[in-house]
Amino acid sequence: MTAPTAPTAPTAPTAPTEPTEPPRFTADQVRRRRTFALRASVGLVVAVGLLFVVVFPVSAWLQQRASLDRSERRLEIVKRERVRLEDAAQRLSSNAEVERIARSRYAMVRPGEQAWAAVPDASTTTTTLPTAP
Repeated sequence: MTAPTAPTAPTAPTAPTEPTEPPRFTADQVRRRRTFALRASVGLVVAVGLLFVVVFPVSAWLQQRASLDRSERRLEIVKRERVRLEDAAQRLSSNAEVERIARSRYAMVRPGEQAWAAVPDASTTTTTLPTAP
């Protein structure tokens, strides 16, 4: 069983519509604009691709080159320091150098020698008083 439906009113004949407005752009103009937009989009994608392919790797390469230069300078300094320390170690392997350092820095003497030290006289001063104005 179906429910009864309401009777529908008769439809009026449709009035003729007003003439439509002519299109703002011709099909050729639309095609040209779409082509231009497509080319601009492709150009933008290519430019961004070039950034990733060229610019970023080049900047990374420049940073690595600068880091390499700094490391080479530090290596040169370390090599010079190593040569200086090897020379010092070579000198310290001789008894004469060890004795010279022991006498000059630590006031050491050989057995049977006497150590002497010159002490300034207490009345001797090395400072001067300021002059009266």
